[in-house]
Amino acid sequence: MTPPAPAAPQNPLQVITNMVSSVVNWALSPFIGNPATPGEPPLAWTLLAFARREFDNFVAAVTGRATEAPPVAVDATSLSLAAATTAFAQAAVASPLAQAAVAAVNIPGFPLPGAQLSPSTQFVQWVTGNYQTGNPLIADTLTRFGITGTDVGVVWDNGMVDDPSTPYNEHQVLMAFGDTFSGANMTGNWRFNVLLRSADTVLSDGITIPNGEWFNGNMFGGTPLSSPTTARQIIHPDGLPAGITLIPTAGVSIPTPGTQFGVTQYLNFMSVTNWGPAGTWSTNYSAIAYSTDNGENWTVAPSSVRYNQPYGGNNNFQQGAFVRPGDGYVYSYGTPNGRQGAAYVSRVAEKDILDTSKYEYYSKGSPGGWFGIGATPAGWYKNNPAAATPIFGQDTGACGVANPGNQVSEMSVQYNKQLKKYVALHADQFNNIVMRTSDTPQGTWSSAKILMGQQPGGIYAPMMHPWSPSTMGTGTDLYWNLSLFTPYNVMLMKTDLTKV
Repeated sequence: MTPPAPAAPQNPLQVITNMVSSVVNWALSPFIGNPATPGEPPLAWTLLAFARREFDNFVAAVTGRATEAPPVAVDATSLSLAAATTAFAQAAVASPLAQAAVAAVNIPGFPLPGAQLSPSTQFVQWVTGNYQTGNPLIADTLTRFGITGTDVGVVWDNGMVDDPSTPYNEHQVLMAFGDTFSGANMTGNWRFNVLLRSADTVLSDGITIPNGEWFNGNMFGGTPLSSPTTARQIIHPDGLPAGITLIPTAGVSIPTPGTQFGVTQYLNFMSVTNWGPAGTWSTNYSAIAYSTDNGENWTVAPSSVRYNQPYGGNNNFQQGAFVRPGDGYVYSYGTPNGRQGAAYVSRVAEKDILDTSKYEYYSKGSPGGWFGIGATPAGWYKNNPAAATPIFGQDTGACGVANPGNQVSEMSVQYNKQLKKYVALHADQFNNIVMRTSDTPQGTWSSAKILMGQQPGGIYAPMMHPWSPSTMGTGTDLYWNLSLFTPYNVMLMKTDLTKV
């Protein structure tokens, strides 16, 4: 299999100048009379790189040194755009950060499909990207869907049963992705989110995604389309604040007799309002969108919105993970915005998933103060998000020194029939991908076991595939999607649970 051709070397000053130019134009717009506009893709690249995608950690992993640029003093109000851009670029180009940024553009050391990245874990194949690998339906999402780069890749079973009389397989997994671009380096047609579909049960060679179906009524093609070769954005704010992007974080299907296909898809997402320093961002709210036509069209439920307020507890459920074990409940896991928080869990009757007032929140309980004053028992507390206590992600040792598993970023949770336990995957503050297990959805959860450490390119968002042999109870392999910041795309990984 031939890897994608490396990018041609670029002039370091030009790279930094182009990057800074986007920021300067945006930052100076109030002074030069430009109306406020949404960030263009080059600006998105800059902001995402320095915030959500952990660019600082990526550079440190690649170069072996921290990213610390010297301060630049510029009076923006007294400079022309060209002068400001040049001043920033010339000051920045000699910095370690700039050198690392240029190296990142051209770095040849990305893992290739088939690479063994740890004793337990292997890179199987690309899920998205402009990659032809012998089977044109594996990856190659550019020519078929207008997707050169994207991330997250939340994956869940659509809950349908195949009708053998039709030419397609109705039983599929659905995969929801975050910020999606048609051009290299986050340029071109930008969509906040997209959806891909697959009925591929043989994951050892990657995930086969069928071509799209354009205007023929088939809702089981590779993606919802806006043109014959363009995946369209699926989640819109529907009257709510959009923020600067809407990113899916969890999906689940629930049987609903009387609907078009007898099942409804539910997709949790977050509205991002601001990218901060590495690993931090702010959200407006999290909410759930639902679809009764296999993800073709989505509606946001106002009753599911959790505004990100510093009180009340909903701030701990801005990103999520779903698991539906068959006991009548959907368990909804949450973390705060960004990557510095712990994990919490709630549950709700399946029929009430869109009504936040019906959720129950798990607390480990508290012994209280003197003579047990203020003590609370462990258990589920209805309609009280503030009652939820961390179930994992506070892994510190002596003197508060962090251990593997400390802090929780994007996560996924499943019941694993091979292990006969619930399994959670997430990244920690060291950018390890870690695994935990538990006998119940709420825990007690095990300590974190490292599946793989940080990789050149920057990794995040481990999303388990529901048709993994270990999940289905037919083998020991666990398959999961993993996002790689550079190149900005999603990979399929395989972990042999006997080696964890």
